[in-house]
Amino acid sequence: LAPCPHEAPCPLVPPDWCHFSRRVARSRLHRLAKDADVPWEDEKFIYVAASRQAAPSRAARVIAPPKSGSGKVLLKLCEKDGSADEKLFTKRHGELFKAARRLDWGDSV
Repeated sequence: LAPCPHEAPCPLVPPDWCHFSRRVARSRLHRLAKDADVPWEDEKFIYVAASRQAAPSRAARVIAPPKSGSGKVLLKLCEKDGSADEKLFTKRHGELFKAARRLDWGDSV
């Protein structure tokens, strides 16, 4: 079911790997143990969700933080056909651009 939208071998080439990142708060003790200045840490994680039943078809999954600029969004996607690709959406894409702006790392497209 996730994170892969396909049943093919992973298209990512090392050192790139399929993971997601979330910012988590550090406790005071954790900051002292790591000699850290900031009260948060970006933790990386990976997961696999499986089912015995057939999964609904998904077009792609966002596999990196979206890169936004003035009137454009670049998405790195793991595609349904088992390939990894980058797609650029601009204001000229209208509704697709608006939808792409709202996507985040790990979202299914």
